[in-house]
Amino acid sequence: MAHINSFVRIPLLALRQRLRPLPRIGVLDEDQVRMRVWPNDIDFNFHLNNSRFLTCMDYGRIHMLAAAGILDLAIRRRWTPLVGSIDIVYRRSLPLWAGFTLSTRTLCWDERWFYTEQIIRSREGLASTAWVKALFQERGSNIAPQSIVDLVQKGAESPPVSASMVAWNDLTREKLNGKQA
Repeated sequence: MAHINSFVRIPLLALRQRLRPLPRIGVLDEDQVRMRVWPNDIDFNFHLNNSRFLTCMDYGRIHMLAAAGILDLAIRRRWTPLVGSIDIVYRRSLPLWAGFTLSTRTLCWDERWFYTEQIIRSREGLASTAWVKALFQERGSNIAPQSIVDLVQKGAESPPVSASMVAWNDLTREKLNGKQA
């Protein structure tokens, strides 16, 4: 039950896309999913477990890819989606049975990464916010994000990569190289 997203929900979304596709959005548009905290999502504090926030966000990214028309391409071409880094801030806990909205949008992309923002809100307000950088690979080689975008929305251009994103990349490289921040 712990991995219902990976083994049930995401494959059902892919099947649904075949039968009754989600309304199409642009690559820079926000996608929203309504969700709820279920008993298999909670920890001993009876709130959404920290790791389950990330699992919900996985589903939100796949949902956005489906709505943008990228999921079908990825399945047909056997692309592998990979997350390179996530920076998440937890603001408010979500108790058992709480409903929440997960908003996902691509902020920008560069020659390697898609940069995505994900926000979880409940009736009480902001619960968490995260930045995710991710890419697609085909047979072990990275696929340039612009080439993917051109397949679903010809002519769409990335907004500039913000100074915050550049700093985040620099910090990530420092961590990977074993340097102290």
